[in-house]
Order: sequence, then structure tokens, then C-alpha cells
Amino acid sequence: MNVDNNQPRRGILDAAGLYLLLAALLTGLLLNGGYFPTAKVLLSLLFIAAAAVELLAALVGRKTLVLPAPFWILAVLTGLGGVSIIWSVSASDTVRESLALAGLLAAFLVAASQLRHPGTPGKLASWLAYSGAFVAAWGIVTYILRMAPYSGEVDGLLRAGSTLQYSNALSCFALMSLPVTGALHRQAAPGDRPLLALGITLETAAVLLTFARFGYFALLLVVVYLVVAGRRRSAGRAAGLAAGTGLAVAVAAALSEEAGLALVGLAAVVAILGAAWMAQSFLEPPRTELCRDPRSSTAHGCRRDSRAVAGAFAFVLPAAMVVFADRSLRHIAWERFGAGLSPASLLPNRLDTFAGAVDAFRVRPLTGSGLGTFAITFQRYAIASYTRFAHNLVLQTAVDTGAIGAALMTAFLIWAAALALRRLLAGAEPLCLAFALTSLIFIAYNMFDWEWYSTALAGWFVVAVAVTAGKTGDTLVPENLRRSISPADPLSGRRRR
Repeated sequence: MNVDNNQPRRGILDAAGLYLLLAALLTGLLLNGGYFPTAKVLLSLLFIAAAAVELLAALVGRKTLVLPAPFWILAVLTGLGGVSIIWSVSASDTVRESLALAGLLAAFLVAASQLRHPGTPGKLASWLAYSGAFVAAWGIVTYILRMAPYSGEVDGLLRAGSTLQYSNALSCFALMSLPVTGALHRQAAPGDRPLLALGITLETAAVLLTFARFGYFALLLVVVYLVVAGRRRSAGRAAGLAAGTGLAVAVAAALSEEAGLALVGLAAVVAILGAAWMAQSFLEPPRTELCRDPRSSTAHGCRRDSRAVAGAFAFVLPAAMVVFADRSLRHIAWERFGAGLSPASLLPNRLDTFAGAVDAFRVRPLTGSGLGTFAITFQRYAIASYTRFAHNLVLQTAVDTGAIGAALMTAFLIWAAALALRRLLAGAEPLCLAFALTSLIFIAYNMFDWEWYSTALAGWFVVAVAVTAGKTGDTLVPENLRRSISPADPLSGRRRR
């Protein structure tokens, strides 16, 4: 990893677009993910304001913006959505969703433009990791306290939703944050790694408390990735420990919520997190001189004892929590993941919704009914009065904007997925790999859900696509999190020049 300490200082205008984008992304998460109409309009305008500042900085600095292909595909789709107001069945809905698309395009522009500055991916990653940890923590606390609207019943179970107020949205966002948090954890200074490990713990627990079936499957894959990616150092063990602690936190929260013992549950979660912090510290390089000397027998003993303590904590505590789980928790697990995973209960609702969306598409197959008007056209074919989405982004876009819009959305998603897979196969820098996984997780979710319409989550998605598509330099990790890297460090991916 190259660290150029002679980089010129950036001017205020040069950095303003990035920080406006970051502020907008955080604001969107606090405003229910930018899903409800007023919040969506506000968030979209903030994205557009950030892009306006970015374009002004480029104009003043006489810099040319080079934007990747996915940006231009999204730009054409945005234009088509705006034009669809001419034949829209609901002009107000089309105006709002066109503004939202323009906002996503603006967020993409800012992220892609800012990549020309060293360290931008690291700043974006830090913001995503800490935002993910905060939203996850809020979801855990409000779940234990049964605090509406941050937690609510879905399919007969109380499920965590956090600031996003929807369990699948929380699951999606926590999973989007996990790979990035893990990448920062692997590259951070030893003193910062326990804090980032607790971020992994909180995000893992939040996914578990959403009781999202795909979320559990994706969580398993992401945790395996984090363990394997950090296998050369203690980062793999730390990731496994963090995930195991997340399971313990989720079990403690679920047990206390079922029993109505909120204060006991909060105390248990705090105690588990405190113990996890201590266990994570055992995995860091020992601080005594004898333990630091690699030639001493004491150093070997320090490492062996540290790994033993951390390993025991990683497996014994979650196992004990599961063993002592009462019948009510086992009932929850069976209802959601026993009978709930049978084809009879899992497939028909989605398949019927997809079939209804296809019928709605046939009403206006060429032009669609206007961007953002899916619910109006679909209401004749919905299997339930509360169903307002196709639960498939391509199908919903087809109903809104016709075959051309569906083709553009498909091209955008395929291009983004292809870029992500290319980064994964090529073995890019850790943060680039993490953002590639983030974009793949979001795309996968939107094949059977509707997180795209939560503008804050979609904003993070287009940022991830921009980072994945852009030319990522070597200075990816922000200075305050960067650890010293030796010339032959296996985590750096290259020798220092």
C-alpha cells in the first residue's frame, strides 16, 4: 500500500461535495431510509446539492469528470423516468420518483468524481461502517424495548427494523455494511480493531434479529468470507469471534424481549459487548516487551494463551446462550425457519406477486404507466391490499417505464454485478472487494424485495458501484485507522514502493 504524505491539501470547495454526500447519506438513514415521500424528496435534494457543489468545484478547478458506463445507463433511465410524466397515471408520484432517480444519479456522480482524490474510498468505508454499527445498535435496543415504529410485527413475529422501520431493510443495510467493516478491521491499527470488531458484532446481531430468511443465508456467506479473508493474521479469528458474539447478543435480546425483561436484556447485551471487547483485545499484539519479542518463548506463550481465551469465548458463549434458550425462542425459530422455509409457505406469495406484476406490465408494455405508479396499476392484480411492490426491481421498473425502462435497469444491474464479480476474481484491494460485495448484496436483495425504494440504501448502493467501477488507488484506508504495513505484509497485496 502506498502512502504519499506529500499529497497537496485539498481546498474546501474540492472536498465539500464529498462531505455533503456523506451528510446526506446519514440524514437519509435517520429519516426512515428516505422511504416516505417527504424524506425521499429532502434526501434527493441533498444528493443533488452535493452534485451541484461537485460540478462547481470541477468547473473552478478546470477538471474533467470521467464517469463509468453504469452512470450513463442510470442517466438514460433517469431521463426516461422524467419523460414518462407525459403519460403517467399519477403525475405527482412520477415527479417524486424522478427526483429520487436524479438524486441517486447525483450521488453516483459525487462518489465517482471524488475517487480522483487519494483516500476517498477509505472515508466512504468509514462512514458506512460506523453508520451500519449505529443503525444496528439502535435496532437491537429498540427491539428489546419493543419500541414502535423501530420494531414491529411481521408475519406474526416481532422483528427489528431500527431507523429504517422495516426488518428486511435493516437486514440489507447491515449486510451491506459488514464486508466494509471487516475490510477496515483487517487494515486498521491494533488499537482500533476491537472497536471495528464490535461493529461486526452489532451488524451480525441486527441481521439475526430481523428474522430475514435470505438475510441469514447471506450472513453465513459474508461471515465465511470475513474469516477466510483474514486468515493470514488474527483478523480471521477476530471476525469469527465477532460473529459468534453477535449470535450471543441476538439470543440475549430475543430471550429478554420474549420474557418482557427489557432492562435485564439491555444489561446482558452490554455485558456481552464488554466481554467481547476484552476477548478481542487478547487477539491484538501483546504490549509487554517479552511478548513482543518474536524470538522469546514467552511471546509464543502469549499468542497461544490469547488465541485460547478468544477461541473459547467465540464458541462457548454462543453455545451456552443457545442451550439455555427457552421454549419460546425455539418456537420463534421453528415458526420462521422450520415451517417457514417449506415451499408451501415460502414460494407462493412471491410467485403470485411476480405473476400479478407481469399482468400489470401487459397493460402498457411499451411505455409503462409512469415512473412511481406501480401501486396504482398493480392494485387490480395484487394478492393482498397491503402489497405495493413487485418484490423484483426489474419487474417493477417494467410496469413503471415499459420494456425500455426494464432493459435499462437490467443493463445497469448486470453491469454493476459484472464489475463486482470482476473485482472479486481479480483480487482487488480489500476495500474495493468489500464495496463489490456490498453492491452484490443489494442487487440480490432487490430481486425479491424493494430496498431500491429506500433512497438512503439505494444511495449507498450507487456509491458502492462507483467505488467498484472507479480506479481505486493504493491509499484506501483513512489515516486515523491505518496501521503500519511492513514491506512484505500479506494484507497489503503488494510491496511498498
